[in-house]
Amino acid sequence: MLQYGKFNTLKISRRSENGYYLAEAIPETSEDGVMEEVLLPAKFCTKDMKVGDDLKVFVHKDSEDRPVATTQTPLAQVGEAAYLLVKQITSIGAFLDWGLDKDLFLPFKEQAQHVDLEKYYLVYIYLDYATKRPVATTNLNKFIKNREVTLKQNDEVDLLITYDNEVGTRVIINNKHWGVLFKNEIFKKIEKGTHVKGFVKKIREDGKIDVALQKQGYAVAKDVCEQLIEKLKEHKGYLPLSDVTPPEVIHDVLGMSKKNFKKAVGILYKDGKIELRENLIVLKK
Repeated sequence: MLQYGKFNTLKISRRSENGYYLAEAIPETSEDGVMEEVLLPAKFCTKDMKVGDDLKVFVHKDSEDRPVATTQTPLAQVGEAAYLLVKQITSIGAFLDWGLDKDLFLPFKEQAQHVDLEKYYLVYIYLDYATKRPVATTNLNKFIKNREVTLKQNDEVDLLITYDNEVGTRVIINNKHWGVLFKNEIFKKIEKGTHVKGFVKKIREDGKIDVALQKQGYAVAKDVCEQLIEKLKEHKGYLPLSDVTPPEVIHDVLGMSKKNFKKAVGILYKDGKIELRENLIVLKK
């Protein structure tokens, strides 16, 4: 079955003057001999494509409500959130640029607030099952919820950076849950609308989720110690860093927060693996 609004891996079943038809199986190997085909228009076809090849394509509906495939890559697909630009406003809603020739529809009923032309808005893309068309909504709480959370501490997650609040930055975790990244734990520049790797720090009883840019507890201590040792080896056993080094310099050199830097230095010094001199860390042989 074709997955509308998502990437599909399909096989080229036949060629036509309009392009290639793709399906999940070619007729000879299909169990019931019935396939749901989708056209890959000629403008997306290349000379090296041939019948029987597997292609990864994005499937959606064209302006005439026909299934169509493209080799273009959308900025987001069904089940994902993203900041998208409003390209057009009409009597039925807005249309957003999501990286394809055909823009994404944002109906008036799915607008939590009025949207303006040429501005970016955070939207969630879902499938209208009646029409099988991908649709956008700014009512993210219909889909982003902190229910049935199966995450646990130190799980690696995808974070979509959204907006700042009084305690830090609100993020969307794995396109499913809301989370918060606290100000004092942001040690590198993060931009709204971008995706970064993060880790679950704590899941609160009320369902709120705290996240961090690094692992927590013993796991992070082990990681940052190994990271500092490797960096010392790269610099012939010497690093011009200390407790008074600015946090941004530590991040530029080591890619870690000053808090974790001090933690690693403390552990390695106690274990006798490094020597501390004035504004200098020395790796012991």
